[in-house]
Amino acid sequence: MKKLLALVALFACVATLSAADTGTKSLVLGSGSIAGTITDSVTNAPIAGAKVSVGCHGQNATTGDDGTYVIGGLAPGDYTVKAMKCGYMMKAYPEPVHVEDGPVTGIDIALAPIGGGGGSGSISGTVYDKATNAPIAGAKVMAGCGKYDLTEDDGTYTITNLADGSYTVKAMKEGYKCAEYPDPVVIEDGGDVTGIDFHLVGTSNRALY
Repeated sequence: MKKLLALVALFACVATLSAADTGTKSLVLGSGSIAGTITDSVTNAPIAGAKVSVGCHGQNATTGDDGTYVIGGLAPGDYTVKAMKCGYMMKAYPEPVHVEDGPVTGIDIALAPIGGGGGSGSISGTVYDKATNAPIAGAKVMAGCGKYDLTEDDGTYTITNLADGSYTVKAMKEGYKCAEYPDPVVIEDGGDVTGIDFHLVGTSNRALY
């Protein structure tokens, strides 16, 4: 009987500890916050409607008409803060932002505008299968927001009518992982930028990434 009572007590203790551990791990929200202003790096004007995110837990905010944002409910720790909006290069705050129990203000980010349509520049290259090095037809290659071209049978593409500016270029196709060119592609004086090639990695489930 004593052994049985001891076992019951032991199991109760283990259950209590497990419940405590689970509660600690599920505690995500805190009383900290991060605030700042998002501006245009060229004009210094505030950017409304920019999305600002912190960490990997989905906390984010959208800037108001004055470019300001506040992200609350943050637990103590270090956070990577990123800002993005269509028409601008995504940018991260240059260093992790440390949060304790109160507000952290002045986390300002200036976004660089990217070029748009209506220009005489172009970006071109070839999209390959990384495993076989064979050209991929029908892949979608995007430059900035909305400008794109589909690759030909030989894997080549050309995105035309681009204004001067800096572009993030991505390639994607069903059955392959989306790939982003490692450096911004810059068009100057309406020039043509060539050799922006991609080697896409296939996926086992053939899903669109």
